[in-house]
Amino acid sequence: MNRMRQRAVFLSLFLLLGSFTAAWAKNNNIEFLDKKLLKELNHSIYEVVTPKLESSKIQYDRPLPYDQLSFKERNEKYNSIGTAFFINDKELMTAEHVFGLTSFSLHKDFFIRDAQGKVYPIATIRKYSTVRDMAIFDLQEYPEDAVPLTFSRHLEVGDTVFSAGNALGEGISYRAGQVASFTDEEEYGKWKNIRFSSPASPGNSGGPLLNLQGEVVGVIVRKTQGENYNIAVPISEADNLTDKAEFHFRNVTVEIDGTNETVVRDWSFSLPLPAPVAEVAEKAQNNLDAFYKQLSDELTEQVKENNFPLGKRFRAYLRNQPVIQGIASLVPDVDFKKWSAPSYTLKKIPLSAEQNVYRGGSPHFDLQAVIEKTPDMPLKTFLSSPKTVLDTLLKAVPYYRYFGSEKIRIISLGEPERTEVWQDKLGRKWTSSLWYSDHNDYFVTSHCLPHPKGALCIFDDNYTAALKINYFKRIKEGCDEITVGYDGDLTSWAEYLALGDEQLPAFFKKAKIEQQGDHLKLRLQDFQFDFTNPKITSKSDLHLHLGYANDKRLAEDLVLLELFPQKGSPAHYQIRPWWQPSPFSQDSYSPDWEEMMRSEGEYSGKVIDKGELRIIQKTAPQTKKTVTAFDGEKIDKVFTVGCVYKTAIKGKEDMEEDCARFFQSIEFF
Repeated sequence: MNRMRQRAVFLSLFLLLGSFTAAWAKNNNIEFLDKKLLKELNHSIYEVVTPKLESSKIQYDRPLPYDQLSFKERNEKYNSIGTAFFINDKELMTAEHVFGLTSFSLHKDFFIRDAQGKVYPIATIRKYSTVRDMAIFDLQEYPEDAVPLTFSRHLEVGDTVFSAGNALGEGISYRAGQVASFTDEEEYGKWKNIRFSSPASPGNSGGPLLNLQGEVVGVIVRKTQGENYNIAVPISEADNLTDKAEFHFRNVTVEIDGTNETVVRDWSFSLPLPAPVAEVAEKAQNNLDAFYKQLSDELTEQVKENNFPLGKRFRAYLRNQPVIQGIASLVPDVDFKKWSAPSYTLKKIPLSAEQNVYRGGSPHFDLQAVIEKTPDMPLKTFLSSPKTVLDTLLKAVPYYRYFGSEKIRIISLGEPERTEVWQDKLGRKWTSSLWYSDHNDYFVTSHCLPHPKGALCIFDDNYTAALKINYFKRIKEGCDEITVGYDGDLTSWAEYLALGDEQLPAFFKKAKIEQQGDHLKLRLQDFQFDFTNPKITSKSDLHLHLGYANDKRLAEDLVLLELFPQKGSPAHYQIRPWWQPSPFSQDSYSPDWEEMMRSEGEYSGKVIDKGELRIIQKTAPQTKKTVTAFDGEKIDKVFTVGCVYKTAIKGKEDMEEDCARFFQSIEFF
């Protein structure tokens, strides 16, 4: 084929495609906006923007690589979040969700921006409806050349329409399509929404859906997934906006994790308008927060006979509680018939030869950790500085900001926005702190207990919107369902117990410790011992695994004490309380209980070989007693004393003698 022939073929194809496109546009009734009209519309339609935020508190391990960003990203000072248009000389309209005033956010200041980049602060809300997804507002100052749009209430399937707005934050654009159908409003079917084929992208929200004359026929509210059909609320619904802000959410739900228990209610709230944006936001968020608290209280009341801490199955769980390493959260099954407190392995992360962080997972929080202080820092000083605690964690556990194509490590969030010391129902004193991550509208919280090594904490991070849906109330109630195990060397324990009642859990109210050379004195609620062992030093380890008291509605109690004279060696001494089986106890527990009560079998005080270890367990018969629980139930209780040795170190007679000395050193109350 020669060159002339090629040109003829391409020309024919071009004419054929042009004819097809024209025919398609004609058959689908699609026309295009006049250029003169477009210029006029540019004085009516504006971006809605909010300033980009950067925290001066956050420290990174290196400068942020701004050079990797695009020209616009490097120079843009605002986040473009939607579109608005003038409806008269002083008022503009947008979609309600562009502001989203029911959700707490660090981005509280809103502006409109014109094509030249000039911004105008938004002043007051004049109309507002979450039901219709419409908002009308005014400004503190106005563009000189603003032109209001007119409305048209006439629209038919097949009409050409244009989605006008700030598509993808790239400025105002106009894209053509057709009205596809009119569909019932999803919640109550009060009106017919417009379904249209004009492309709509993030940023188009709040923009006008226009007809060929440039009149507003609807407000663009969302893009459908999977198909190019988008939704606008007909402009006629603006007639139903009142002088009150209208808030309504369907099916607000609170639930108990792991169960089928829920409470579902609709939320409604209104307040008089006009009002400043900040005032509308604060009142709506506070009311929604209170509503979540109300539902939470209702759910708690609804399940209280079966749930923590009153349910019979939960009270039965207390008879044989697991040994806790670090932190464990109580977990019920679907019907509250079985309870467990899985303890997650804490991974040791060395920061230096003398300082470590122990981190673990949790089903309820992003992270749990035991964070050691440095040896030269007093424990009280360490605990009084949430910044120091979090900075120490960040040395061990990376926390990043994604910037361009890189991950930039955050080494400090600075001083917290606020810190609160509070006491849970078990008598433990928590320190809760809140930090903001301004650039991505996130927050980080820590909730810490004093620990012999430093601080034992749970951490959480999330969008700031979560802070106004009953967040801190849920945290405080949830902490009652957390059990804790403490460990540390004897020097650390002495400093810990010296914190006093102001900072220590109620369980340690009468606790005392004194160590001199190989001599150790320890006092707890139910017993004390005065014991000498040549291997005891200031570096000997003491572990106290705590759980819940059987005889009180809510209080901590000892599950197991372990004393390791030589750090790193498995040889240790034990003191453990036991409670009589309940009707729901495992079958294997009842025979063990009978052996304990008769001082037989594994509780006879004789040496029993178990692999590389030799174990002695003795029942302390003088501790046998019946206690009365808060609900009047009578429960038998007994303590056992145990000794664990390496098989190769001592003969059986030496072990029996040593264990007898430990037994005799204990005075039970």
